[in-house]
Amino acid sequence: MSTAVCPTMTWTSSVGSTNVVLRQRATQESPVEAPDFTVLATDNQTAGRGRLDRTWIAPAGGSLAVSVLLRPQTPSSRPLEMAAFGWYSLLAGLAMTRACASVLEVPATATLKWPNDVLVNHKKVSGILTELVITPTGPALIIGAGVNLTLTADQLPTPTSTSLTLAGVTPEQQGDLLDSVLAAYLTELRRLTAVFAAAEGDVESSGVRAQVVKACDTIGRSVRVELPSGQSPIGTATGLDSQGCLWVDLGTDAPPLVVAAGDVTHLRVLMEDAQPD
Repeated sequence: MSTAVCPTMTWTSSVGSTNVVLRQRATQESPVEAPDFTVLATDNQTAGRGRLDRTWIAPAGGSLAVSVLLRPQTPSSRPLEMAAFGWYSLLAGLAMTRACASVLEVPATATLKWPNDVLVNHKKVSGILTELVITPTGPALIIGAGVNLTLTADQLPTPTSTSLTLAGVTPEQQGDLLDSVLAAYLTELRRLTAVFAAAEGDVESSGVRAQVVKACDTIGRSVRVELPSGQSPIGTATGLDSQGCLWVDLGTDAPPLVVAAGDVTHLRVLMEDAQPD
């Protein structure tokens, strides 16, 4: 079903990193050979990584790794302004949130965590890594996504992780979970990116900001932000700016903190988890 959704998809039984392979293709092949929305997917990625160069490795067959090459253009075939590129991680996160929700018994438990994680019941089930690539024909993006499908509790990488199977997928999805998630993700990502490009990266007229904010569980929560500078301010996440950066109200008279990069922890969730039964 996934190849029907995306004819430019290649499935491989094993690969070091889907992002690395697509990045090589983007720089070495023409847009004819490696067109917009070229996809590489596997259930056995042996050298994956996430944001901040963290490793992402899972037992073979228990997860899905998929990367998509995008060559963003406006309707007049001009390269999209790079100022809009910050939204693509959020668009991929939104697409994966909806893909996960489509197979869960309780769809509303799947939410987006700024900037690039998908949570189910407040635990991480998927992460996104978006990389900018400068090619001979203009800037391109490689969007990599990993999602835990059937990992058992003892196979999870961290105590704050989960898998779709552990979260509770619908009975009819048990047999073809990988293909269902992959097809739903690619369908939704293609739709979202097409609408965004058609609006020339305008987050308001495309409806992108409103959709992301609605799905984003970070908005409205008390958060701690671990900044690249080493500081860890605490405040309330209040919204997203025009480039997808997170606004955090620090509870002072100063303007909101604008976070372009950093790890965000949902403090209310930690407090709720710490409460005795």
